[in-house]
Amino acid sequence: MSDGGCDFPIDPALPADRAAIVWLPHLDPAAVLVAPAPEAFREAQSLGSMTPAFTRSATDGDYWLVDDRHSRLPALLIGGAQAATRAAVVIPLDADFVTRADAALRLWRLVAGRSSRRAPDRLTAQRRYRLTLTLRTLDARLNGESYRVIAQTLFGRAHIPVGAGWKTHELRDRTIRLARAGLKLMRAGYLKLLRHRRSRLE
Repeated sequence: MSDGGCDFPIDPALPADRAAIVWLPHLDPAAVLVAPAPEAFREAQSLGSMTPAFTRSATDGDYWLVDDRHSRLPALLIGGAQAATRAAVVIPLDADFVTRADAALRLWRLVAGRSSRRAPDRLTAQRRYRLTLTLRTLDARLNGESYRVIAQTLFGRAHIPVGAGWKTHELRDRTIRLARAGLKLMRAGYLKLLRHRRSRLE
């Protein structure tokens, strides 16, 4: 798409929950790196039976998003790999090896026609709730709201004391912590949200 002379890989008019989000694979351990299989592996399967929900070509390869019934599995075809190429998976030996291996297994199950498994949740319900509070607090602070006003909005006016009691109140400290956490998220801390909870296999 183009707007005012600029090209966008994703339509900027789409709501965030409808846009196809693709992360660079070194940032997202759920992304599978797919390369051509070595010549000797003649029984290796290709991705030809799969129809990606989203594709985009870039200088480092072809980005795919594949529906697996539960979610969308990201893949990056590298080294000249194409849909019809006998495929292998590259798993870097980094701190996210277990998560990357799990994503590769999910892709293999799709290619082999086996039932897929739901990927592990990146965020617990508790972390999702805290993230919601954090982003609301960040948005309010960036718009110049005081900690008191933010606390009244998040936790209810009835829970916020008047007068000097506010200065030492637990909800004031909590609001300040949320604001600091929001700033960390804004300053690239959001990338940590891509990491799954650590597997018990590690």
